[in-house]
Amino acid sequence: MIFKSRTTSMLLLLLANTLIPLGTLMFMAGLFRSKPLLEATDFPSPSLEIRVHNAPFDKVVFMMVDALRTDFVFAKDGGFPFTQGLIRSGAAVPITALSAMPTLTLSRIKALTQGSSQSFLDAWLNVVNWPEDSRLDGGDTWLARLKASRDQKELVFHGIEEWVDLYPDVFDRIESFSSFQLPRLVNSDQNITRNLSNELARDDWTALVLHYLGLDCIAHSGGSRSAHMRPKQLEMDAVVRDIYTALIHEPYMQDTLLVLLGDHGMTAQGNHGGRLPEELAAATVFISPKLGNVTQPLRSSPLEIAEDYLYYSVVNQIDMVPTLSGLMGFAIPSTNAGIFIPDMLSAFDDDLKAMEFLLENAKQIHRALKISTKSSNKAIVLDDDKYSTGRRDDLGRTGDLWEAVLLAEKAWVDSPSNEAREHLKVSIYEASRFVAVAQSLLLISVDNISIGRLHVGVGCLVAAAMLAYASLPSLNFGSWSLFIAMTVHSATMFVPGLVEEEHHFWYWGSLLWLVFLSVLQTRRSGFGLAYLGLIGLHFMGQCVNKQGTTYSIAEHIDDLIFAHPVFLWIPALLSHLSAFVLISRNLRTALGRWVAVVVSLALCAAAFGFKLASTYSHNPESLSFVSEYVRELVATVPQDRLLQAFWTGLLACSLSFIWQRRGPYSPTSGFVAMTRIIELLNIYLRLQSRPKNLSLFLIFEYQLEVLLRMGLSPAETATTVVLLGQSAFYSMGRDNTIASLDLLNGFNGLGGSSVVRVVVQSFLSNWIGPVWWSLAGLRLLTSWHEGRHGPAIPTLQNGDDNSGHKTDHQNSSNDPKIDDAKTAEPALESAAKPQAVDVMVGTNAHYIEYLTMQTLFSALSSLALDLACMYIWGHEDLWNIYAPKFINAFLWVLFHQLIVNGTACSIIWFLVGN
Repeated sequence: MIFKSRTTSMLLLLLANTLIPLGTLMFMAGLFRSKPLLEATDFPSPSLEIRVHNAPFDKVVFMMVDALRTDFVFAKDGGFPFTQGLIRSGAAVPITALSAMPTLTLSRIKALTQGSSQSFLDAWLNVVNWPEDSRLDGGDTWLARLKASRDQKELVFHGIEEWVDLYPDVFDRIESFSSFQLPRLVNSDQNITRNLSNELARDDWTALVLHYLGLDCIAHSGGSRSAHMRPKQLEMDAVVRDIYTALIHEPYMQDTLLVLLGDHGMTAQGNHGGRLPEELAAATVFISPKLGNVTQPLRSSPLEIAEDYLYYSVVNQIDMVPTLSGLMGFAIPSTNAGIFIPDMLSAFDDDLKAMEFLLENAKQIHRALKISTKSSNKAIVLDDDKYSTGRRDDLGRTGDLWEAVLLAEKAWVDSPSNEAREHLKVSIYEASRFVAVAQSLLLISVDNISIGRLHVGVGCLVAAAMLAYASLPSLNFGSWSLFIAMTVHSATMFVPGLVEEEHHFWYWGSLLWLVFLSVLQTRRSGFGLAYLGLIGLHFMGQCVNKQGTTYSIAEHIDDLIFAHPVFLWIPALLSHLSAFVLISRNLRTALGRWVAVVVSLALCAAAFGFKLASTYSHNPESLSFVSEYVRELVATVPQDRLLQAFWTGLLACSLSFIWQRRGPYSPTSGFVAMTRIIELLNIYLRLQSRPKNLSLFLIFEYQLEVLLRMGLSPAETATTVVLLGQSAFYSMGRDNTIASLDLLNGFNGLGGSSVVRVVVQSFLSNWIGPVWWSLAGLRLLTSWHEGRHGPAIPTLQNGDDNSGHKTDHQNSSNDPKIDDAKTAEPALESAAKPQAVDVMVGTNAHYIEYLTMQTLFSALSSLALDLACMYIWGHEDLWNIYAPKFINAFLWVLFHQLIVNGTACSIIWFLVGN
């Protein structure tokens, strides 16, 4: 009967853990959809709308520097002195171009070429990088319009392959490279620059598009304050100087416009994808010797550092599209929502031409608004009266404003010549009022939501929750504690501010849980300083990385580490020394004392050596406190070869312990074998962490050691792992935005050679805290069973292998003192065979209870988020806050719940624990 019940529970859990990511994916597929396809008649052919007039420019060099934040170019600390000189001379017009979420390269390329808002579907496409899913053959872009208007000239591209994947039929001459191999792309810019002189010497092109990725790669690797950052900026400034020199001296380049721009900004950590000011503010500079000959206001450069990253005039990034259209003399793309940048009106040699184009821009936006309204009416959307009413009011306002534009234009056309200019000014004023309101409507995120998919996704999650609940053996106090946490957390999902600052819930929730456990344990065994350390260190762990938008202690820590890098490596070294002690003790009986010391030292030295070498390669300033000889020695470390040796040793030890455990004459208990495997995995987790986060491992280990003495039940263990795992996720620098994703460590030892392994390592490096606590949960379960089934799992109590590992309900002492030995060492299992079998059957049942609680939390939290998204529909918070949160939640249920908890931990438990 027990076997049947356990089998049924496992099947229910398997089905539930499959339905959770399936339901979340289905809901996401219904929420994040591309814009609805329109009939061909909705879009006039680009070739039929070629503008014929003497445009200010006939060529454009479109130089995109990935992640070019405004302060890099415009502020005093920036690395663009030549460009700043052009700004002072009047030959360059500086602009702050605000990008929109998601601030990812793929969506920004589409926005900068189409002039329209983008969907969060791009966040997924930007990660998976599937060309067949992202290509936009025949897309209406300024590239296509320019090509149609200059059929005798070519469009040339040098840079990352995303451009070619998006628009495979646009460019005539291409040299592209993959952006997947992040660590190796820092020097890829040199390949573009090497071919630049040849392109500038040719007169067969009308557009030269360059996409430099090195600045973004440096940022992802070492942050915005990396020592490599300024040299890279100076390198890009030198490219601007070379192009500008060609504009002056080459006769066929006299009417060429150079546009230097970034696609987005970056955070202090070098990431992007969210909506912080530093992520949205991208530098844009229009450069040409012709601009110095027109009347412009004098501009100072460089400027003082602006905390909001806003310098000079501020426009929407998509305003680039109609601006290029007017300056180059081709028709504006049909779906454009951008407005001609006012600072560039001076480029027109005739005010009348400038005003005519502004009216044309207004007419195009009016057509785009009609198309957008038509597509929104076709899409099946939720019935939200408040949203629908607000949209109708705005549409009505644009209608009234458009009527005013038409009346003013008619008065201009019909008026005598001496009054025409005054009427034209009135029409321009009315047009500017119209386009401002119309643009706000066009920038509303896509309404093409599939209600059917949303309902299917919700249904899958409801079914998963019911299946998980059905496999739950009973509800005890520990179970109710997790249910309370789930209920409160689900309620916070309906408050946008709490979703954006979700880390507060997990910080305080986990802290209250630890206080509760400490008070409960104090009542059982008396007061102990260990409990104060448990709570105090937990609070300190939340201060390591900055969370939210407010000033925090983490900023002081960052400044301290930047000024004194030695404080970065002291806890990193202590963390690896701690790992050495733990591993050597756990390997002692399996390999012998000295062999265990040598193996442990080799593994930890390899991990720490790689961390030193890799960090120094990305942040040379991190070792500024050591001698030049030491830095040169670290620079020569063969990182990939060192990692291969580390993985070989780690795999050999793991397989050896598994073989010993599964062998017919194994003297090792499953609990000890599991501890050995977990400690080996923990050194790998250190390898995948940023140096700054290595101090958290010391805190985690102390917390685990105290918790091991408490004898937590499976339900209490599940509650502890959920709360501390979520808290660790945020304390390691992650949050609910795409910008917090750390891509660098995914390439450790791989260099992009295996997409699957890079993706797995990337996920792992971003979920190190939760993974660590999931593995710790297995040890907490074993500790509970050691306390309940001591006769079946005896331990040595003397000599070098003294376990000293007792839970508080075994220990007669009232002081919860932490013993020196970390784990229980095995003895020959002399207990009766039937009793051991009974113990393991019960052990598996309790593991199922533990996994069921985690599955239930995952299902209910995902369900609450789905319902919150449906509730908040129609509000901008759906796209600004809930959309990135939903992507993050999907990665949680797919990677952490299904792969880590449901698969990896179960394999460790049943393969090693039994």
